Amino acid sequence: MSKKIKGLGDKVAEFTKATGIKTLVDKVSHLTKKPCNCDQRQETLNEWFPAKGMLKKDEYNFLVDFFKTYNNTKLDSFEQRDMIFAIYNRVNSSNQKPSNCAPCLAGIVQNLKQKLEDYAG
Repeated sequence: MSKKIKGLGDKVAEFTKATGIKTLVDKVSHLTKKPCNCDQRQETLNEWFPAKGMLKKDEYNFLVDFFKTYNNTKLDSFEQRDMIFAIYNRVNSSNQKPSNCAPCLAGIVQNLKQKLEDYAG
């Protein structure tokens, strides 16, 4: 199974590997004893330009913490609710208004749980 594309950084990394550019960069880096910082650049590009439907790193971290304490019934605060809806809307190109509707929230939370698994996968 291939690695899930998180953003532009992953696409650039795939391209440079497929074309042999990565091999050349690694050799030059080794010869000059200067790191290429490719991994850092890849991560930065993924954060700035995430793939459609993919979480950003800070959203991922928020959701990891959220699911550690979420009890499947209610949220801890309005701020937490608003953040959940903001992440959901960005990742799904949606415009859901924050609400306390339990069935609505359950669907959104389930969607974000899947996005979290996709990001970690």
